[in-house]
Amino acid sequence: MSARGSAIKRGVVPWFGLCSWLGMVIGVLIEQAARAMGASGNSATAVGVLAAAMCGFCAVLASRVRDERWPWLALAGAAFSAVPLALFLLSMILH
Repeated sequence: MSARGSAIKRGVVPWFGLCSWLGMVIGVLIEQAARAMGASGNSATAVGVLAAAMCGFCAVLASRVRDERWPWLALAGAAFSAVPLALFLLSMILH
């Protein structure tokens, strides 16, 4: 494969990199859905923070598979989406 082919592939717009920043929003929506279904206690929060972290993680994997430009965008979005999980685990440890 020539260097030109990889340069063309590197110009892919970072859609999944941008979507990795939406993990927090998706986590909140899933938490609200779990509460609407009758989840009690911290179980809805746990499901929401796990969903947020997994959405960010899956988006960063998809971004790397597509070989999108600006890989830092997806990594930063995944780290941002994992912050609620880190805070939830920290509160469980300190409680």
